[in-house]
Amino acid sequence: MVDEGEKEDQDRAYNERLQRRLQILKKQLDGGKVQIAEGLDVIESIKRVRFNADGTADLSTVDSMVRSMAIAVEAMHDREEAKSSASLSEIQNQYFDFLDRNFGHFFKIMVDRGLTPYEAGSAISRNPSAVAELLPSIEPFLAAIDEFWSSVGSVAIAHVEDMHEVLKGVYGGDLFPSSEENIASKCSLYTDTLVLPDPFLRTRHMFARLGEERKTYYLVKHALNLLQYRELACADVNPPIVVVLPDITELEEQEKQFFYQLGQEDAIVHGARVFGRRFSSFDELFEFCQELDTIERAVAAVKEPGRVLFDTEWEGTLSQQLERASTTEPFTTFLDAAKPGVILASQALGRMSTSNELLVKARRLRGTPIMDAPTSWQYLVWKLEYDAGHYEDSSGLRDLHTVRGLQTLAANEMRWLGKVPPRALIEVRKAGALGEVRSILSRGVEELAAVNPSNFHRTSDHVFDNIHSAFAEHQKNVSALTAKNWKFAGSDIGSWIVVGSLAATAAATGTAAWGLAAFAADQLLKAPKLFELPATFKKLVKENQEIKRSPVGLLFKYSKND
Repeated sequence: MVDEGEKEDQDRAYNERLQRRLQILKKQLDGGKVQIAEGLDVIESIKRVRFNADGTADLSTVDSMVRSMAIAVEAMHDREEAKSSASLSEIQNQYFDFLDRNFGHFFKIMVDRGLTPYEAGSAISRNPSAVAELLPSIEPFLAAIDEFWSSVGSVAIAHVEDMHEVLKGVYGGDLFPSSEENIASKCSLYTDTLVLPDPFLRTRHMFARLGEERKTYYLVKHALNLLQYRELACADVNPPIVVVLPDITELEEQEKQFFYQLGQEDAIVHGARVFGRRFSSFDELFEFCQELDTIERAVAAVKEPGRVLFDTEWEGTLSQQLERASTTEPFTTFLDAAKPGVILASQALGRMSTSNELLVKARRLRGTPIMDAPTSWQYLVWKLEYDAGHYEDSSGLRDLHTVRGLQTLAANEMRWLGKVPPRALIEVRKAGALGEVRSILSRGVEELAAVNPSNFHRTSDHVFDNIHSAFAEHQKNVSALTAKNWKFAGSDIGSWIVVGSLAATAAATGTAAWGLAAFAADQLLKAPKLFELPATFKKLVKENQEIKRSPVGLLFKYSKND
């Protein structure tokens, strides 16, 4: 129990916070920064508030409506104050300057020799003297990254969240884009801002378990891969072409655990499809899979092999792929490789947790998930399909299937501007050129995102046809551009054309959208209840109840022969 003295301290602390909130509310109202619609009861409540001679509020005149309003206004005020402490441009420049000071010399060597970050990281990690030189600095470097994002990460995220009317692509599906290519060159003519994750935060848990050579490899590869985006992230354009942000899950452990729980719920659904039987919990699914301790037993238990996917590039029978997975990282990193069933369960859990995290992250940033990894893309599509199924069951509406993907149209024959040199990309943005190109996706994606389950049947074909026709027109324009002699930063537009899959997918799931099905309605998931949620999710729950939005994903993939 709380003793009387402790209760007095708590009351005093609360009253001090309330006084601060009321002062902020008064200042915002006096300055005209807060507008209240006529007829609301809170107006009369505000009129009843009295202030003492010393300027403090008489708390006996402050009712619950004013107190609630003061909390909201305080949050908005503090958010703006935090944003004013550092601009997004300042944060990005500080981050990349730090990387350059530590790895700029390696980056210059890499560029001069025409290497990729993977090749450079591999070469350096095989050099004993380079490893010995770098090892002592790894822990201090990672600590500095962690400290940097702990101090300004929330500010950077707030800046990006508040970039309204900006088509944001939020990268996901892997730790970081492939070091073999620049994903901004691939898709940044089709998005305003591409949001990339900090790979050091995402992999810091790995470093404690890695050997000296592997530690050095990942450290150097991540740093050099990031530095490939420095020019784009620090370019003097608005909105920014590229932004690097920390994952909130890496800053707040509670959020990571919550995505893990969401992943379990989707893994149960996925497992039911794979094995053709229902599971009441993830524990039941996992216990079932533990019994599949040989490849033969696992193969015999699988009823829908099309839902078992390790890598889209792997060939062979299910038996051959399970054999390969049992000896390949990351499938064997934390698993008992002697039990193929455990690999199947853990693969579903990991992939679904990642899909949930990406969808909620994109929702928070008011952006669209961007992928360049077909395996992760397939799990995202399945996740959206399962969400639609959840919504069908709870709402009584039927046939809210995942919207057909554009890859069924493109089929590796889509021609698009997907190899734009960074300097040319900056020049295009500064010149405001190719506006038609940059508006193509927004014409269909925004409609797709706004699909409401109640009119899904009336709108889905229209939306699909709209995107289809937009890309058909885009194909004509791409062909027309090749006939022109336009150059940006010395690069011919004709050299930017690539062939591959540019796919879109969405699910009409209404209030249960974007990975929030697990807590948007109690009947969809027994736990956690709303009051048990991480605080940062509660705002998203409220928004999803007010705004009908469907999750939309985009896949950019070159064909193998391009």
